[in-house]
Amino acid sequence: MSSVLCAHFDTPEGRWTLVSEFTTEDAANQFVPHIGQRLGGDDLSVGASVEPRPPTPPSSVSAKFNASSTLMVSGGLMFGDSAPVASGVKAHGLANRPTHVMMFQAEPESQSEPEPLAKSKPHGKGLVTKSTSSFVARIITNENLARWIVDSRTTYILFNAPKCFNVVGMQPDNRGETLARLDMSLASPTCYDVNSGTRLDVVMGFVRGNIVWYEPVSGKYARLNKNSGYVPSVMCVRWLPNSSTLFMVGMADGAVMVMDRTKDEFVVPPMPHSPVFACAETRPKTNPVSYWRVSNKPITSIEFSPDARHVAVTSEDGSLRIIDYMEESLCDVYESYFGGLTCCAWSKDQKYVVTGGKDDLITVWSYYDKTVVARGQGHKSWVRNVAFDSMHCGATYRFFSVGDDARLLMWDLSLSALHRPRVHTSRVAASPTNTGTHSRVPGQSREPTVHARMPKGSVAVLQPLVAEAIHDAPLCSLSLSQDLLVTACRKGVIKVWKRPTPYLS
Repeated sequence: MSSVLCAHFDTPEGRWTLVSEFTTEDAANQFVPHIGQRLGGDDLSVGASVEPRPPTPPSSVSAKFNASSTLMVSGGLMFGDSAPVASGVKAHGLANRPTHVMMFQAEPESQSEPEPLAKSKPHGKGLVTKSTSSFVARIITNENLARWIVDSRTTYILFNAPKCFNVVGMQPDNRGETLARLDMSLASPTCYDVNSGTRLDVVMGFVRGNIVWYEPVSGKYARLNKNSGYVPSVMCVRWLPNSSTLFMVGMADGAVMVMDRTKDEFVVPPMPHSPVFACAETRPKTNPVSYWRVSNKPITSIEFSPDARHVAVTSEDGSLRIIDYMEESLCDVYESYFGGLTCCAWSKDQKYVVTGGKDDLITVWSYYDKTVVARGQGHKSWVRNVAFDSMHCGATYRFFSVGDDARLLMWDLSLSALHRPRVHTSRVAASPTNTGTHSRVPGQSREPTVHARMPKGSVAVLQPLVAEAIHDAPLCSLSLSQDLLVTACRKGVIKVWKRPTPYLS
């Protein structure tokens, strides 16, 4: 791969420009630039072309993480001179552990004008709370966290790193700050989701099956399945739409659970055997609230539909399943071209579901027509993450994808530009879907439709509009907002890209 990485890429609407770049190590030590500045470089203007930052020498990384460099100030820990618990971070951060990054802009709780954050004000002190838990080592909260939260200009970037979880705040005219960090004693988070409607409620999963709820503002946390003996890795997690307490978890053993963060006790219910889909009977006062057997292979992603009624579930078995989670009913099963599926995303109007997988393909499924619309060819390795662009939803749909080939691909889907796929038939599962019972809902009312794999020649081929090498390591995550795009790679490098001017005018 070429050592020269792009600092911008062009689209019909204009140029997307790299405006900020930092590593998970930088954020742990509070070296976070503002939006419009790259760490270790000059301020950037939209359209500027810059050379990528050289990697941090291993020797300086080791010194940065030396435990003796910890500085205690007035009972607090200064972020800029801290020694995070992420001692397992090697040069470039995450080594082979993927970084998942999420970005959002929360609505301010008050209509009053917040006190502006001074540009010259030094980074806030981290108020340290040491934990007596064997799981969580300490909780660090920025003293300015409340002021950042009420400021509508704040863009939040959340990411996991070895043995820690970080919340970073960024603004166009202020240096970014690490607002909160949860340091773990031994475990590293594998996935997480944030409920932005409840003041940054975060739920995260771990390799050994632990599920933790964390609220950065108060610094409170809770292990929801402590000492349960249920140890499959947590693969993905999502808050249920419009709920402040319920979330869904996908597990490495193929199970999907609905959990309630207010319940402490966890009891794994007995699961009836089923070749397709089964719901176990759960106890009303314990977690999980619901427990489904979805696959015999790990669940790789779960995404809720815009109507807040259905959920798309992908698995290593190569299937995309559409589930009516309110009725606990499996509706449709779609098969990949070959290999496991790794990620999925819904279009804003719910017409399409896009998946990526180990066949190096992007597949576009029509939710209402229940068929494959197109397969996107452009990645040279496994696809790791896909996301629709909400700014393009109508005659043309736009979505982004990243993968192990370290490239960002932009796709435009226009049905008028695709040839009509050939008619295909679907086969119906021969056995009943729900062989178990559940205390709250009736049994499955119909059998799911299992759609046969479509031959390669019968599906329209979609080519990427943009294909750019933007990192020098496999990409594992991306997140879109109305004005920014954030990408992250396995080395722990996080890049922030700004939309072209026409979007923002």
